[in-house]
Amino acid sequence: MNKQPTFDEIFTFSNLVKSAEECCKGVRWKQSTQAFEIDMYSWCSDLYYKIHNGTFKTKGFTNFYISERGKTRFIQSVHISERTVQKCLTQYGLKPILVPSLIYDNAASLKGKGTDFAIKRLREHLQHHFAIRKLQGGILIGDFHDYFHSINHEILLNKLREKIKDNKLYEMTKYFIDCFPGDTGLGLGSEISQICAIYYLNEMDHKISEQCGIEKYARFMDDFYVINDDIETLKNILNVIVGVAKDYKIELNKKRTHIYAFSKFPVFTYLKCKTTLSDSGKIIMRNVPQNYKTKRHLIKKQKHMIETGIIDNSYAEQSLKTWRSYALKRKQSFQSVHSICDFYANVIGGK
Repeated sequence: MNKQPTFDEIFTFSNLVKSAEECCKGVRWKQSTQAFEIDMYSWCSDLYYKIHNGTFKTKGFTNFYISERGKTRFIQSVHISERTVQKCLTQYGLKPILVPSLIYDNAASLKGKGTDFAIKRLREHLQHHFAIRKLQGGILIGDFHDYFHSINHEILLNKLREKIKDNKLYEMTKYFIDCFPGDTGLGLGSEISQICAIYYLNEMDHKISEQCGIEKYARFMDDFYVINDDIETLKNILNVIVGVAKDYKIELNKKRTHIYAFSKFPVFTYLKCKTTLSDSGKIIMRNVPQNYKTKRHLIKKQKHMIETGIIDNSYAEQSLKTWRSYALKRKQSFQSVHSICDFYANVIGGK
């Protein structure tokens, strides 16, 4: 077993500076980030002193709501100095300890992983299944209701205590988790919430993959799928997941959890990607319609922001290029993406 990093090895001045630089990326337009970056070394020096003499304290949360992909999310953001400490903790402490125990198909918020990786793995699993079993069996698609805000602190901390050997490191981790009010819930917007949410259902991942012998299983945070050549096996796996949800005090989203038989050529959605496995083995993947509706709304909003001087054309153009690159990864979405580009040209101008 590899030696775990210790508290003192994690919270070095050098690691704090590297973490601070990472926190500044992509948000340098914020006044708070600019003020922090100007005096970054002094901030890191002060953080280092407070962490090692036990006087570091949270500055509390900034709470707000955002609308993302048609869903309203409650965000609990922290000051960039505290975000620096959390990033240092996760990057140099928690990830080296926790990530090696994760299954390969745990795809969220990790280096080399993400939504593109998850969709690619779904395609690969479907291709492999069809090559051997054709349209025999089906797929179980599901997720958990209000996952982040349902994570039980006591269960999470017990699982982390089993993995983290350094007492000071565990206490620092526990401190950040306990900052969230109540006995349940991790806030969106905190670095530590991501790795904890990824790890929380790690036992379920291993149970399905190893104890149940399921080869084609993947999870992206609270979204999961299981592919098998027997519908009854999928029903049994669903019962296993229901049992895990009960043990971990989370709730399965019944409206979005279904078993689809491939022989009926169903359209199922995973991570905003509508997918069908045809009788010829062709895998058709398209973006959900809401994606295009949201993008049109954003283009109209950007037009207003350009006219009022909040952003310039280059910002809107880069936003379109980024979205287009993402959308075209769904192989059958070319015409819909082209229509969005035409819409952009008519509303804002340019190509």
